[in-house]
Amino acid sequence: MIFLILSIAMSSVINVVFRLIGNHQIDNQLAITVNYITCVITGLITLQFMGKPFPIDLEAAWFRMSVALGALFILVFMGMAVTAQRSGISVSVVAAKMGVVFPVIFALIYLGEPTTLLLLAGIILSLTSVYLIARKTIHGEKIDHPSMWLPFLVFLGSGTIDLFLSLVERDLPTGLSEVVPAILIFASAAAWGIVVMMIRLIRGRIRITANGVYAGILLGIPNFFSIYFVIAALHSGFLATSRIFPINNVGIVLLSTLISILFFKERLNNRNLIGLLFAVLSILLISGIFD
Repeated sequence: MIFLILSIAMSSVINVVFRLIGNHQIDNQLAITVNYITCVITGLITLQFMGKPFPIDLEAAWFRMSVALGALFILVFMGMAVTAQRSGISVSVVAAKMGVVFPVIFALIYLGEPTTLLLLAGIILSLTSVYLIARKTIHGEKIDHPSMWLPFLVFLGSGTIDLFLSLVERDLPTGLSEVVPAILIFASAAAWGIVVMMIRLIRGRIRITANGVYAGILLGIPNFFSIYFVIAALHSGFLATSRIFPINNVGIVLLSTLISILFFKERLNNRNLIGLLFAVLSILLISGIFD
């Protein structure tokens, strides 16, 4: 349970930093690239502290999937940053976390995890809750306008990431630290980010600033641990995959929305408040407390 709680907390911190980056006019791509470099450094330090090896197995499915995830990570992270800055933290979080349906369907159908009516009710309620929280008004303007295509792409990308994270965890050899695939994912994302940043530097479309570097470092530490903790939660066997992802995602939506209300003065309407109540109830149903 502690891994799940820590993953929710770290992911919520990421969304706050995204909003702060937007408020200070920092280049998203610069901050995100530095963030992934920071993630790799943080992971290597963590691995060294744990005294664990860093195996390289180019033939292993978990190794190849971890590397492939890097490109998708940076694209989705960029989408989340822009969405948070244009439409608010809660919209960005909701768009990403509705992707929970991907790994849940995979776990129930492909892995054959047990299905109960309460679990299905919780999943449906969780999707309903994030939709209700997303349907809000920001600065007097409804967010369901043409720019909603970006949150939709974030939804698809995040769902795919969650699905492949569950596959990576499933193929991890016994005794291998969850830090290893997290480092590989972030190293791949950092490599893609550096390539894009170099092209933009050559074209004069980006300027490296101290604030951009600081923002990337501030983003990178919680980002690394958010992925490490969710993989650790999956690997712990505490709950089935079909339960961990909904609890994690709805928990992030709930905490991030509360933070946006308290610190960024985002306002919720009655529909949003109902969504928050649904979110809490869905977590209780999915966690199996009523089973």
